[in-house]
Amino acid sequence: MPILVILALLLVSSAAIAISDALKPKVSRSWMIALVGAAISWLGVLLLRLYLPTDLSLFAWQPESLFHTRLFLEINYDNWPYALSLVTLCMAVIFTDSTRSFLPSSPKAWANSLALTAVNLLALFAGDPNMLIFAWVLVDALEFISTLPNKQSNHSAARLPTVFGVRMLSTLTLAAGTVSGWLVQPGFTLSAIPSQAGIFFLLAAGLRLGVLPLNLPFLQSSEEKNGPALLLRLSPVASSLAVITRLPANLLTNQPVWLALFKVLTTVAALYAAGMWLTGKNQHNARPFWIIALASFSIMCALNGAAPASRAWGTALLLSGSTLFLFDPPIRRIRFLPILGILGFIGLPYTLAASGWEGLLGTRFTFGSALMLLAHTMLVLGYLRYTFEITGTVTGLERHARITYPLGLILIVQSIVILTLGGWPGSLTSGLWVAGLASLLMAGLIASFYFWQGAQISALIQKQNFRFYRLGRVLIQGFQNILSLQWLYQSLGWFFRQAAAVGLTVSRIIEGEGGILWSLVFLVILITLFLAGVPTP
Repeated sequence: MPILVILALLLVSSAAIAISDALKPKVSRSWMIALVGAAISWLGVLLLRLYLPTDLSLFAWQPESLFHTRLFLEINYDNWPYALSLVTLCMAVIFTDSTRSFLPSSPKAWANSLALTAVNLLALFAGDPNMLIFAWVLVDALEFISTLPNKQSNHSAARLPTVFGVRMLSTLTLAAGTVSGWLVQPGFTLSAIPSQAGIFFLLAAGLRLGVLPLNLPFLQSSEEKNGPALLLRLSPVASSLAVITRLPANLLTNQPVWLALFKVLTTVAALYAAGMWLTGKNQHNARPFWIIALASFSIMCALNGAAPASRAWGTALLLSGSTLFLFDPPIRRIRFLPILGILGFIGLPYTLAASGWEGLLGTRFTFGSALMLLAHTMLVLGYLRYTFEITGTVTGLERHARITYPLGLILIVQSIVILTLGGWPGSLTSGLWVAGLASLLMAGLIASFYFWQGAQISALIQKQNFRFYRLGRVLIQGFQNILSLQWLYQSLGWFFRQAAAVGLTVSRIIEGEGGILWSLVFLVILITLFLAGVPTP
């Protein structure tokens, strides 16, 4: 019952804002409704930590002799950390978006944020595959509706079929995994996914995260870089990460070739995304790479047979990332707040990501483990780079925004501390402290070398190796174009257009002036075949 209360509260708050803005617009009232609804929901999710696990049965399929499953919602140690992270992100967006309260579109954006949070919580709380399929379809529909009204360029609008085509493919993959699992274990729940169906659930989550296969549909999106836009991109990620956390421990253990292939693909995705994150123009343009890199960490945990360890990297993706991305407009005097966000993924002892090292690096330290450690180092360097590059000073904020804006960032840091202390059993641990310390030392050495020889390195690149630099840029751009999958969808579109043209030509021939003549010809052919005794199907 508490689960439904939280979902209903978010939806009612969203509807109240929409009605209030339609009848008598007042931004302050809409903001207060959004804040109260999000705050009570945040407290509700936090209190649910005391009652884990808990579930709520919705209804069973009839007849029960034919259907062995039921739709139900469940909250446990696997998805509760993501639920708290998602509601925290929603509340932080409302806090920090007070700097844009002068915009007429702000109430609508807050209403959409609350509704989007509620629908994604429904996907997070899904206890069985059917419920997850329905929730994913609902999430995609709401996201599509929220994306359409935005003023986008033709290039961004053309990518919508690509994005939602991948989402549809992931949902179909999830349905295939459900059928495969039912053959072995009828009526299984998401907490007990059969190993035979695990690969389908892995691919379904990997498609939505952009890791398996590696794809970047939103790389060149011209969407706004504000809080509601961030929530629109990060909230669907949470339910996919929760699926990874529930994958079976013996995933692909009987198929070593496939396991090795997936590990290689995941490592490549992590390295590529971490490198692009480090060298990005700014944190907003590099945001897709942040998502892919840390999602790759979560998937690697599942491939190493430690899926529960992926919670550390998944929550770091949501919380540490949002601390940096919501720091807009940048204010130098509170720059320490996004720096505190690094505690979410630095991996030092007794921090949030400390419990994730064993899953990421595996039981044995291999070459692949070293590459993942290098990817983590690049993520740390990129995070520090974007934080220290902030030099803006904003003086035109309203009086209330000077308080609410930093409160939103403080809330995220507070949630990082809460999850570290008691997010799940074993969350407060020293972990593989050597890995966290090694990553931090490598980041420090690389940063020191850059500051010491940065000018000489830049001059060397520009004067002596400019041709190689330009060639590298061309290769990277070509690689990104391949990963965007736009070429695939353009090819499919061309094929369907040609098929439609052929069908239209045949239709015109049949329905045109010579249609009766063609009908008589076909009739004569059929009569001839019948009289000749030719067998017909």
